[in-house]
Amino acid sequence: MMALGRRLYALVLVIGCALGQQTSEDSQPPFDSLSPPTPSVPTVAGEKQFRVVYEWNVLDFAFTNEDERAHALYGGHYIPKNVLISDCKPFANRLYLTIPRMLPGVPATLGYVVRPDNNGRTDPEIVPYPSWEMNERGNCSALQFVQGIAVDKNGIMWVVDSGRTETLTRGKDHVVCPPKILLLDLKRNGTIVLRYQFPESVVPAGNNYLNKIVVDDAFGGFAYITDNSGADPGIVVFSRRLIRSWKVRENNSMRAARNAVRFGVNGTELNFSIHIDSIALGPYYNPNLSPDQPVVDTLVNSQNYERNVYYSPLSSYHVYSLPASLLRDPEYIGRATPRDILEAVVDYGRKQSQTDGMFMDNQGVLYYGLLGEHAIAKWDSYKPFTPENQQIIAKDATYIQWVDSMGIDHEGYLYAVVNRLHNFVAGRLNPLEVNFRILRAKTGALSYVYTPDNLFNSDGKFLYTGATGERFADNGLQYQYEGTTPASSRLAAAGILGASGATVPHTSFAGFIGVLVVCVVTSMIGRCSVV
Repeated sequence: MMALGRRLYALVLVIGCALGQQTSEDSQPPFDSLSPPTPSVPTVAGEKQFRVVYEWNVLDFAFTNEDERAHALYGGHYIPKNVLISDCKPFANRLYLTIPRMLPGVPATLGYVVRPDNNGRTDPEIVPYPSWEMNERGNCSALQFVQGIAVDKNGIMWVVDSGRTETLTRGKDHVVCPPKILLLDLKRNGTIVLRYQFPESVVPAGNNYLNKIVVDDAFGGFAYITDNSGADPGIVVFSRRLIRSWKVRENNSMRAARNAVRFGVNGTELNFSIHIDSIALGPYYNPNLSPDQPVVDTLVNSQNYERNVYYSPLSSYHVYSLPASLLRDPEYIGRATPRDILEAVVDYGRKQSQTDGMFMDNQGVLYYGLLGEHAIAKWDSYKPFTPENQQIIAKDATYIQWVDSMGIDHEGYLYAVVNRLHNFVAGRLNPLEVNFRILRAKTGALSYVYTPDNLFNSDGKFLYTGATGERFADNGLQYQYEGTTPASSRLAAAGILGASGATVPHTSFAGFIGVLVVCVVTSMIGRCSVV
């Protein structure tokens, strides 16, 4: 034991010195790079209140000229009442939006508007992104049906394209393309960094509904995507470094609950049996430590190596989670029984209503909509999921009708899409009323993607090698398909991707984790109403 202790102490000194040297070159304190970043400007009390920053009766697009718009209208390529925004993610001075092609007449499925501080209009036209050509309906190389996007801390947008258009209509006029994920560099005008087509065995073309996505920066980058298709719901996992995807299924927590299929929103009654929909990624923590357990050993306290992936079916009153290390392990997922996956699921308890969109900040606070309550709520994930800890922060029956997706910008503003999806599906949208809103409030935190640099998400501190010792391939500007995995997935899963879902004693991680400091500061914003 004494020899082990000396080796651990030596490792701590080596890593600590390396971190100190790296940060001293940047003229920063040694451990600043390990602390979660926070907005530099303090949050003013008035900014904590949700306010409307955009609102539209119907959505319009930035056509080149009026003749082009008229041609699209007369030709049926643009039908204003059929256009709906679903997701929003801010980056730099833009707010990126998804416009899923649920009905005919949607000219573009991905676009952006200029953030409200840079644009005087409250109903701006949507600019197709990265271009009109990349939104061409019927071109399987372009984007066909985008509902979920995520932006990582490097400015790369992960775009999920389910490939099938007009999902709310019957007939044979649908476009059916292979589902894919595109990585777009927002700092280089949407340059395609990677294009990956999902295999039929994971996401079948024409029989999927890829919805929301979160990204994990561990081990080269992972995406966790909800597929709420009626036939095969689950979480699709994509590894950027392995260039491989797989699917995690769990029928008890990922399928619609019978007691939650009826929705009542602002007088509209609907029956929705919708499976796993919302998803969020929590902060790092040590699963071997109890929240109430006093920690004396600083090294053990710094071994935060696990994250939770939170999710909920749309037709459900519960929030669930699975360990990220389990989802990241394709070998374990391939051999695990349904009971194995079920035993790893955590059921946190009941919410007041169903939820479509949820979003986690970098301090462990989960924001989520409550559809039947016309409200937005939050929960500090470091506390029990009790009614006392589920705090409604905005409630208004007029302004908050169906909260969809959310995002947080670099200043700590939380954006929430309100899209009246209940009226859209029921065919009751009134073009004389405001149907789509984007609300904004200051939270004092940043997006979950701004996690501290550590051994899991820093290429400079971990050598990724394959079966023969080769480094993983650079995936830049290549079209990758299943089967092009550049290294042994078995070795990667066993040696890199974690503990295959098993609980690992913290002593076995001591030498591997080294020094990893995560500073968690909880942020509270008060109860407020939209004005």
